[in-house]
Amino acid sequence: SAFCQMRILHRKWFNEVLFELFRRQHDLSEKDATNVAYAMALLATSEMHAAAGDGKGGAVAKPARGEEDLPFPLDRHRGVLYSMLSITDKNRRELNYAAVFQLQILELFLRLMVPKIYEDMQYNLKVLLAKARKVSLVVDDYMQNSSKMHRRISQWFARVGLHHRSEVFLGPFMLDIVIGEKVVVEVDGPSHFYKDTNSRSVASILKHTLLCALGFHVRHIPHQEWSQCGTPEKRTLYCSSFWQDVLHAE
Repeated sequence: SAFCQMRILHRKWFNEVLFELFRRQHDLSEKDATNVAYAMALLATSEMHAAAGDGKGGAVAKPARGEEDLPFPLDRHRGVLYSMLSITDKNRRELNYAAVFQLQILELFLRLMVPKIYEDMQYNLKVLLAKARKVSLVVDDYMQNSSKMHRRISQWFARVGLHHRSEVFLGPFMLDIVIGEKVVVEVDGPSHFYKDTNSRSVASILKHTLLCALGFHVRHIPHQEWSQCGTPEKRTLYCSSFWQDVLHAE
C-alpha cells in the first residue's frame, strides 16, 4: 500500500507482490484485504495519470471503456481485487471507519473509471460496495477543522464576489470550496504533495480524477502559489481569476 501511495510504477515488482498476496489471501484480515483493494485503485490511478501525461496542460485521465484500455494492475490482476473484496465481504461486520472510507472511494473509481471491472463483479460484492456507500462519514463541526489558509481564501473569494459554499460533503469526499453547481476549488496544503516537492500525491490525483469524471470543473490552489500572493492586490487578482472558471463552466 505504501508503494502505491508513492506513485511508484514498477510492474514487475507489483506482479510478484500481487501473485504472493493472492497465494496467501487466506492469511489476510478484512483490514488487510481492503487495503490491498484500495491500493490497487491507487496504482491504477497512477498508471492512468502517467498515460495522460502526468496532468500536463490540464490533461485528466479518461475512463477505460473497453477491455484493452484497462490500466495495470486491473488488466492482469482483477482476480486479486475480487478475492480481496470477497474477504472484506465475509468480515464486513468488522470493518472500521477507515475501511468504509476506502470502499466508498473504491466504488466510485470502479464505476466511473473502470466500469468493465465493476460490471463483471459478483453481485454480493456490488452489494458490499452499495452498503458501504450508504454509511455516513460526515463529522460535526467540520469548519473547525478547516485550515487557516482555507478560511483566508474563502474570505478573499467573498471579497471579489465569488459566492460559494465551503466544506461540502460529496460521498467520501469533502469539497473545499464549491462555486455554483459545477466549479470545485481544492485548497491544497502540504499534505497534498510529497514532502519537499511539487509532486501531487496519488490520493489527491484520485480525488481530482473522480470529481472530473462526475462532471465537475476542478481547480486547485496549491499552498506554494498562495504563499506568493503576499499583498492584498495580488490576492485580489489571484482570486478574481477564478471568475474565468465560473463562466467557462456555465
